[in-house]
Amino acid sequence: MNDMNYNPLTPFIKGELRIDELRGLIRYHDDKYYGNASPEISDYEYDQLMHELLHLEDEHPELIREDSPSRRVGGQPLKEFATIPHTIAMLSLDNTYSYDELRDFDIRVKKLLGREEIEYTVELKIDGVSASLIYHQGEFQQGVTRGNGMEGDDITWNLRTIRSIPLQLNESMDIEVRGEVYMPVKGFEAFNQTRDVPFANPRNAAAGSLHMLDPKQVAKRPLSIFIHSLGNVPNWTIPTQEQSLCKLQGLGLVVNPYHRLCQGIDEVITYCQECEKLRPDLGYEIDGTVVKVNSLEFQKRLGVTSRSPRWAVAYKFTAQQATTILKDIIIQVGRTGALTPVAILEPVELAGVKISRATLHNEDEIKRKDIRINDRVVIERSGDVIPKIVGVLPAAEGRNAPFIFPTTCPECGAMVIRLEGEARSFCSGVNCPAGRQRRIEYFASKGCMNIEGMGTSVVKQLLEEGIIEDIPSIYTLRKNGDSALFLEEKIGRCPHFSKRLCSLEGWGDKSVENLLASIEESTTRSLNRLINSLGIPQVGSKLSTVLAEHFGSMENVSCATQDELLNIPDIGPKTAANIVTFFSQEQTKSLLASLKSLGINGKGKEGAAVPRSRGDEAEFVLTGTLPNLSRAEATEIIQRLGGRTADNVSKKTSALIVGDKPGSKLKKAQQLGIRIILAEEFKEMAMVGIDKNGE
Repeated sequence: MNDMNYNPLTPFIKGELRIDELRGLIRYHDDKYYGNASPEISDYEYDQLMHELLHLEDEHPELIREDSPSRRVGGQPLKEFATIPHTIAMLSLDNTYSYDELRDFDIRVKKLLGREEIEYTVELKIDGVSASLIYHQGEFQQGVTRGNGMEGDDITWNLRTIRSIPLQLNESMDIEVRGEVYMPVKGFEAFNQTRDVPFANPRNAAAGSLHMLDPKQVAKRPLSIFIHSLGNVPNWTIPTQEQSLCKLQGLGLVVNPYHRLCQGIDEVITYCQECEKLRPDLGYEIDGTVVKVNSLEFQKRLGVTSRSPRWAVAYKFTAQQATTILKDIIIQVGRTGALTPVAILEPVELAGVKISRATLHNEDEIKRKDIRINDRVVIERSGDVIPKIVGVLPAAEGRNAPFIFPTTCPECGAMVIRLEGEARSFCSGVNCPAGRQRRIEYFASKGCMNIEGMGTSVVKQLLEEGIIEDIPSIYTLRKNGDSALFLEEKIGRCPHFSKRLCSLEGWGDKSVENLLASIEESTTRSLNRLINSLGIPQVGSKLSTVLAEHFGSMENVSCATQDELLNIPDIGPKTAANIVTFFSQEQTKSLLASLKSLGINGKGKEGAAVPRSRGDEAEFVLTGTLPNLSRAEATEIIQRLGGRTADNVSKKTSALIVGDKPGSKLKKAQQLGIRIILAEEFKEMAMVGIDKNGE
């Protein structure tokens, strides 16, 4: 270099200055877009700034900082979410549905505080997913879901992808804030068009997105957040909720603009009425308002119950209704084999959405409301999401005949079974196309044939690729068509190595070998496991063991008469009838014949058919109402997975399963430090199995 003024550090210095400038510009435009709803540049121009920043940080990796906007693109996929305890419990709110109930809340607050007038804040109740954000010295450190209220999942990397969450606050301070992650309606509609199986509503889409293990995929989803309250902030000196919202906004956090300070309950009710009128034009889903005592000192004095704060309440808006014509009733068969009637409606506009279908829940619901085809019906969006029929306006004469619920499955023709005391009916076919994936998953699950590596995603992939089509085809991977083309060099190591399987995305030699070895090992499973894996209605792991011990072979079990079954102390008339019906089905006979020809007959020496002692079983207690799941169904799932249920919480309890409106059992479980499992978690747990610790 002849240039005497050349400085070798100049490119580095210029790069550092431009990186800092770009970070500042991107943060500024994030705030304008999300904080003030007044964007100054187009999405294209914003993307160009981000691309330039990513390029410069690639050139100067030593300049990358954790609070850089570039870190929103997501890190490496996670294997699982860590569980994080909340310093202050994230409780749910009590709901009110009328202004009289709001006035009752006001009376209780006044009485507890000994005051004649109370100042409240009223905020919109965003229909999203609760999350806690923790900042250290102004930098975003951790994000956690509500979970069971006491602890939640660490979703930090997923939250970092959301542009409306600042990675650096405007002040250097330690603070925990709480908010609601949501998906705007337009973003939800556009995103749903990219999916083979669309989400039912924006809230489900937000919840599903936050629980993805790959943050890079989360970054592609149009999520946003509104911050609404404080978490653990020991040195917070601002005295009121209203002033706190202003302060949070000043820190760079996004606060919903629709909140009002109200003097007394009459002003609260007036603003609730105003908010309800806003709903169609907001661009995001709300289902009510949240009324809070404004004074933080009063909030502290009022305290909380085991489930909710005494200083706040949710006012749920009245579900909007419309009338239309019921054109038809069809039956859908779900993955579990449950038959659900669905109303086909003359399309009608309701709450800004065109409705053409509505759930009818079950056979009893149709009979109770006397719903018939061609009736004029009243519909509403239950929880402002799921349309349902709430009333019938029958014509004075000329109505159609009552709807007859099918006795055979519309998908496969197998007999329909309705368990005693249950509202729902189920297809009994073991190879019904509608429930095929779920049956294969259950067959391969831990408490049944225990085929490791054959969970939900794998079963789905194998079915979609045509590698398996039913349960027996699991055991013919080495014989079916081109999946029999082995890699000769692998034969010595794994004689069942399938070339077709190895060619699939995400599969390597080792993973294929492990799966096929686990399939081979499952051929040694004992009779009680094989019986349990069939999914016979009302037959769980315990009764499968009883049947195996009593009859000794699958052939004897399948040929048992109702009288023979009734001679067994553990079997009642309804269960006996279900067992006989199940084995009388042609699908069942075909399945058993196929398994027998493949050597799957339950005569293996693995796992002798002896009941486990009660001390070896996980003990579960149920409290509250489980959505779309009866107590009997929940108990059956637990038993199938090798657990047992108990009526009361004790030190022996492995976990408490909590539904809507739980009772005093929840408080006792919390006192004893027993694991709390929410209804949604229980559904996921049922898919993968339970161990003694309820995990």
